[in-house]
Amino acid sequence: MLKHVSFLTRDLAATLAFYGRLGGVVEKDATTHEGFRRGVVRLGEGRLQFFQIGGEVPRPHAHWAEHVALHVPGLRALLPELRASGVTVTCDLQPSPGGRDMAFVLDPDGRQVELLEAEG
Repeated sequence: MLKHVSFLTRDLAATLAFYGRLGGVVEKDATTHEGFRRGVVRLGEGRLQFFQIGGEVPRPHAHWAEHVALHVPGLRALLPELRASGVTVTCDLQPSPGGRDMAFVLDPDGRQVELLEAEG
């Protein structure tokens, strides 16, 4: 069973807000005993963990195959809101291989995030 996936971030507050807007629930936003900022976002049963460490810069890959995939409700309404707030859309709304709406955006550190319309 997967516990979490962990990434570096330049701006923990912006990253937690971004994933919160996509349906995540912030479980932690604290400073570790080493002095790093650490945030954890619960997305359904899974978790994303982010560290903001002074002097460390995330270097995510821009290829679509390396991405975080999230089921989100109301993607057709959400995508224009994300775009209007400055989020970069790298692959506009289109049908997924399973026929549901799908799009790709970049998170605040440039990671590809696949947004797939939630069932129901």
